[in-house]
Parts: sequence; C-alpha cells; structure tokens
Amino acid sequence: MSPDPQHISEIKPTDLRGILKYVPKFQNHLFVIAVDGRVIEDPVFNGILLDIAVLRNLQIRVILVFGIGHQLRNLAQEVETGCSDLYGTGVVDAKTLSMATEAASRVSHLIMKGLSKLAIKCATTNSIRATQVGVIDGDDQQFRGKVDRVDNENLKQLLDNHMVPVIGPIAFDREGESLRLNVDHLAAKILFLTSHSGLIASGRFYRALETEALERLYRDQKGALEPALEGKCRYALYALKNGTSRVHILNGLEAESLLKELFSSVGVGTLFYNNEYQKIRWARPADAQALFDLTRGATESEELTQRSLREIEEGIGTYFLYEIDGYILACGCLIGYPDLRTFEVASLVVKPGQSGKGLGTKLVKFAGETAAKRGGKRLIALSTQTFPFFTQKCGFKEGSIDALPVERAELLLSSRRNSRVLIKDL
Repeated sequence: MSPDPQHISEIKPTDLRGILKYVPKFQNHLFVIAVDGRVIEDPVFNGILLDIAVLRNLQIRVILVFGIGHQLRNLAQEVETGCSDLYGTGVVDAKTLSMATEAASRVSHLIMKGLSKLAIKCATTNSIRATQVGVIDGDDQQFRGKVDRVDNENLKQLLDNHMVPVIGPIAFDREGESLRLNVDHLAAKILFLTSHSGLIASGRFYRALETEALERLYRDQKGALEPALEGKCRYALYALKNGTSRVHILNGLEAESLLKELFSSVGVGTLFYNNEYQKIRWARPADAQALFDLTRGATESEELTQRSLREIEEGIGTYFLYEIDGYILACGCLIGYPDLRTFEVASLVVKPGQSGKGLGTKLVKFAGETAAKRGGKRLIALSTQTFPFFTQKCGFKEGSIDALPVERAELLLSSRRNSRVLIKDL
C-alpha cells in the first residue's frame, strides 16, 4: 500500500522525534490488544489492523484478543431467541454457548481475513485452557468459564515465528469441552479497544488513574458503572496487581487511536498505571537537552530568563521535572540561599498542550516541600506573566524587591525585566 503524500506532509520533525523516542522502549515487548466486537464490525477496524502491521514492523509483538458481545446480540435477534448472557460475565446456558461459538467463528474469520490481506501471518490458538466457574451466589454458571492455564510456550513459538496469535472467547477445558470466557481477563501492556472514549464515572471523564485511585473508584462506583466498563476496570486492577505496568481503555472507533495512544505522552483514552509510571524527579545530565528544548519556547516569549544549554548543564542538579513514561512534560528549578533560609523556584514551565492539568501546581508544591525539608522558611518566585498562577493557585503573595537576597535583587535590577516578587511562607 502506497503512503498518502498528503498525510506524510502533515508529519512534523518534532512529531517524528516524539514517536521515535518510544520505539526502543517498545521493541520486543508484548502488547495484548483486546478488541470489542462492536469495533471489529466498524470500517475503522481496517485501520486498526494497519496499525498492528506498523507495530510489528517496529518489532513489537502483538497478541490480538477479540470479544463477541455485539455479534452475539445480533445473532440472537436473527434467530429470534433469548440469550442468557452477552459478555461472559453471567450464567451461560447451552443455547447461549452454541450461539457464542458461532459468533466467535464469524469474528475470527473476519480478523483472519483482514490480517491476510495485509500479509500478516496469524493463527487462532488453543493456548488458553479453561475451567468452569461453578456456582456463584447459589446460581450455577453452567458453561461460563475462567482461565485455568495459559500455554506460554505455545504463544512464544507463534510470536517467535513472527505470527499474531488470535484468541477468542471460546476456550476448552481438560476434557476438550467448550466454555465461554470474558476475553478482558486475557488481556505486558494491555489495550482495550472499545466503543467508549475511556472511563466515565458519575459524569466525569478520567484521563489517568493510578492503581490505588482506580481501586477506590471501582469500590465506590461498582454497580453504577456501565457493565462493559466495570468489567474492564475489574480486569485492569487484576493485571496491575500482577505485574502489568499500564492498562489503556480507548475508543477503537476513533481513527488512529491505537497509535495515538502508544506514541504520545498522554494519549487519547484512559490510562490505568502503577505508581512508577508518572513522577516528579530531579534532573540528570542526560536531561539537559530536553530541558533546554522545553524552556526555549518560554524564553522566546519572555516568560523566562534565557538560559543556554551550557548553563542548564552546569546547573542540572537544581532542576526537577514532571515525567510521564520517560517523557518530560514540565520542569522547574530550585535555588537555595541557605544563610537566609530562603529558596527560589525558577524556570517553571509546562509543555504547550499540557496546561490546565495541574502540572505546574504539583511542581511548585514539590519545590516548597523540598525547601522546607532543607530548612527553608520562605519560597520566592519572580514573574512577569504568570503572576495570577502563583497567587491564585499556589498561595504566594506579592512582596518587594527588598525581600530578595542581595545578590538576587542586584541580578533582577540589572536584567531590567521588572519582574514581580512573589513570596510564600513555608
């Protein structure tokens, strides 16, 4: 397939650098992509298959897991019969199991056909062994199953042979009998491609949630969440507590959502993550160029005093930054005046497009807490354009130049920037 020249012309060098920085992190890693049945029947699914081809060309391993809730509902309507359960989360009777098996066969065929058109080798596999769920709250779940064993060696052989394993919601037990699974339980980086834009609870959209916050929300909102999202939250928690660092929910009906989620710092859906995913940390020498690039825009608009790359390298130990998945989104600098028990927060800048998310406030809070731990009694800041941010959001009050250390006051006067002096007691 020939690339679209118009599409290529829209790619900026900065975008390309942003994409390429992720490639070494993801190479030879395994992504489990779980696609809802509703997404598979939409024309946008062809784009998702193309995205999977891109991932494989970047030496990223992919397992494709699919759901059939949408197809099962349609099939039940076709034959004008009832269905005991659509998603494998409730009682599965014999009739529903039979329809689920037929629906899974149809969807598997669609997926294999799409991958074959792109010359992607793939294989359906019985690598998942199931066992009956049994009785829950007095109700026999009949043919509803749960994962009993995963044949990792079989999956590894397929992946080593550059194949995409395709796993559906029908699995077999030790005796070879069919059972219905909820495939969210199978889905390492996990991506749920759904017909939802992400997690919405009580009318609020969540861009990202750390594991403990997700656990609290799930506990408080359980029963109020839409059933499909409730299941994904439940299995996301299971995955996060068992070694998975990140789980994504994104809208598979949105064009290019998969690549946007993977190759951008924040993404387009909802991210569930373990604590180490995002953090404030002190800068290292290797961060100097990224900090220079980040602050250069602010110096050009005269929000910050200009600092050369060399100056940043020499003062790297005073910089701290806000990082998501290795991507620097904001930074600041903490300068100490020990004799006066005073610290200055400087070079505070948030990457364009990330404003309004509280990153600057978090950095100022970090600076204040650090200064206090080091014996500081006052935190100062100088501002020409961000005065309301410091006073309204961070609790600073305007002071006079006389409140500054002598050397800092002399530097301010010589710069002729007419910065306003801001002070906060610690």
